[in-house]
Amino acid sequence: MSDKIIAGADLTGTKENPNEAWLVVGKLGNLGMEVVEVKKTGSHILAKDLANHKTLSALGVNCPLSLPAKFLDFLAQKKLKKGYESWQEVIEELVFTPYEECLAIAKEFGKEPKRVTDTAGGATGHSPMRRANPPMLHLTHHGMKFLASLDPKRFFVLPFQDAIPFGCAVMEVNPQDTVKTLQLQDISYAKKDNSGNQAEAEREKLVQHLMKIKERKALTFKDFPTLNIQKQFMHNFLHSDKAIEALLACYTTGVYASSPEHFDDPFSADALEVLLEGWTYRLKVS
Repeated sequence: MSDKIIAGADLTGTKENPNEAWLVVGKLGNLGMEVVEVKKTGSHILAKDLANHKTLSALGVNCPLSLPAKFLDFLAQKKLKKGYESWQEVIEELVFTPYEECLAIAKEFGKEPKRVTDTAGGATGHSPMRRANPPMLHLTHHGMKFLASLDPKRFFVLPFQDAIPFGCAVMEVNPQDTVKTLQLQDISYAKKDNSGNQAEAEREKLVQHLMKIKERKALTFKDFPTLNIQKQFMHNFLHSDKAIEALLACYTTGVYASSPEHFDDPFSADALEVLLEGWTYRLKVS
């Protein structure tokens, strides 16, 4: 397999605009995936950071990339439209809609429905409409604005858009699902304590287990790439659970790039709503 450049991004769900983001970039080859960049950045400059990687082939984003179809029908009524026929129409609408207006419409709608992908295959994902902790509506709004900032000649968003030759596929991923699939859910890497030592120890434990995943479960994860992280990058993961989520997003995307059979097809749910709502590419063991 020729080398591929893969990235993972984690956006926060805070009210600030722009908001904090983490980016992890890896090089995927025959010997596995090696982390080549770890960066704390922001949602407003993430597209510029990605543009520096001219051969980037796939990006996994830890963020909902669209909204439930039921809410989009209500939004279309508020905007005096018959309805949205494509995800691109939704993006074009919301990129010019301030968050405060989006929040007001969501409150008027008064419900927090889930997308098809949030429950498909027994998934327990939060609704992108969720306003309480975690604040998913903030996060989704940030994510959709970020997508609108990407160069459409280079990036295509799955499953909404067709592939671009030599372009970069953008996909929604969920690090928590990856942790469960890799049987690492007992490691509480987001835990906080007064000294920080316990949280740091947990993060180090998770990263070490992730790097040794094939040693732990050689047959179960035989198709998964080996993860390699140089010492110069380790401090980022020890000090930030968000950096780890970007790492998990990058690794999940790397598995997809090398073994897509470990992911359900978006249309396996037999629901056309995914063309407006999107799909979470969840890692699974065949």
